[in-house]
Amino acid sequence: MKSMNKLLIGLICLLALAQAGCEKDGFAYKLYEPTVDDVDSIYLSATDKMMIADGQATLNFIVEAYRTVHLPSGKDSLEFIDYRKLPAGSLKIIEERSGTQVGLSYSTTTIPFDTVKFHAEIGSLKSATKPVALRAKPADPAKLYVDVIFHVWELNTTHPTYDVSSYQPVQYAQLQEGIRYMNSVISNKVGKSPNGANANIEFRLATKNQAGQTLPEPGMNKVTYSDNVKVNPLATSFNISDFIAFINTNKATLIWNPKQYLNIQVIPSGSNNSMGVAYPAKQLAPQPGQQAILGVAGTAANEDDFITDYANACVGLPRTMLFPGLERKIELFRFVGMFYGLYTPVFTSARLYSDYCYDTRKFDGLDKRNSYSFAAKVGIDNEKYIADNAMDDSRYPTLLNSITVDQVARMRSVMARCPGRMNTKNQ
Repeated sequence: MKSMNKLLIGLICLLALAQAGCEKDGFAYKLYEPTVDDVDSIYLSATDKMMIADGQATLNFIVEAYRTVHLPSGKDSLEFIDYRKLPAGSLKIIEERSGTQVGLSYSTTTIPFDTVKFHAEIGSLKSATKPVALRAKPADPAKLYVDVIFHVWELNTTHPTYDVSSYQPVQYAQLQEGIRYMNSVISNKVGKSPNGANANIEFRLATKNQAGQTLPEPGMNKVTYSDNVKVNPLATSFNISDFIAFINTNKATLIWNPKQYLNIQVIPSGSNNSMGVAYPAKQLAPQPGQQAILGVAGTAANEDDFITDYANACVGLPRTMLFPGLERKIELFRFVGMFYGLYTPVFTSARLYSDYCYDTRKFDGLDKRNSYSFAAKVGIDNEKYIADNAMDDSRYPTLLNSITVDQVARMRSVMARCPGRMNTKNQ
C-alpha cells in the first residue's frame, strides 16, 4: 500500500511539473493583419480589352494589392496582401467616365461611351487606369445545321487484350450529351465571356446513312477493330497512325460524303496526342467587296477541290473526351473548332500566321507564369485574365464556355468557303 501511495504522489508531481512547463511565457503571439495604410501598390486587370454591351458579357476584375517590405540586404521587396482581409469597403473599383463604383464585375446594355475606363482604389492609393472598348451586340447570323456522324471505334471482344471487367464501350447517351453541350456553348448559353457570341449553328446527329437508310442510333456508326488495323502486324499496341491508315484505305465506308456530313472519328487515344487533322488548305475566291479573313491559299478553288482522306475530311476525337470523369462535362468543341479553322489560344513564337480573331485572349504556353494547373493566365499583352474560350486545352482547368464574335465569323466563313468543310444545311 505504501509503495502504491508513493507511486501516486510521484505521478501527481510529474503532472504538476508538466503543467508548469506548458504555461505561457508571457509573449503575445499575433499573426500579421494588413491595414489599408500598408498597401503600397495595386494591380487591376479588367480581364479584356473590349466587351459587348448586351447585359450578358461581363468583365470580372482581377485585383492584387502589395506592401513594401524592407529587407536586411537594403533592397525593398513587394509582398502580396490579401485585400479581402482589409475592412469591408476598403476596395473600390471606379468607372472613370461616369464616376460610378462598379464592384468586382461590370456589364452594360448601353454604350454611353465608346470606351469605359476603370481603376481600383484602396484608401488614397489608385491603380493604373485600364480602358475597355464597348462594342454593340452583333445580330445573330442565319441559322445553319450540320449533320454529324460519329465513327466509334470499339475493340473486338475476341481480342486478347479485351477485358470485360474494365473495358468501357461508348454509350449512345454520351454522344447525345456531347452534341447537346457543344451546341449550348457555341450558342452562348453557358458563359458570360466579354466577347462571347452566338454562332447560330446547330450540330445534330445524322438520322440517315449515305444510302438514305434510317440509322437505328442517329449519328452513330460503330466500327469494330482488331489487329487487322495495324500497319505493322507484329506491333504490340495500337497507334493513331494505324487507324488513320485504315480509314484512308477504307474511306468509302469510313468517310461519309464530307459535303453532307461532319465525320468525327472516335479513336482510342488520349487528348495529349496529336490527332493528325489538317487545317483548311484552300478557300473559294471571295466575292467582290468581301474581305478574306481565312489566311489560307487557293483562290482558284472550287467546292470539290479537296482530298477525301482522314486529315482533310475528318475530326479526330480522342476517345477519352467521352469519359471526362465525375462532375465534368463532355467537351468536344476544341476538336471540332480546329476542323473549322479555329486555333487554340496558346501562342507560340513558331506561329507565323494569324487567325484574324482579334477578340480572342491568347497566352504564351512557355511563360512560366502560366501554370497549367489554374484557369488564370497572363496574356501576351502581360495582363491577367481567366481562360474561358471553348478552344482552350480541355486537359487543364479552364471554363471552356464560349467562342468570340471573331471566332464565329471565321468559323462560318470556313463553312461557306473552304472545300471539304462546306457541309452546312439551311434546314
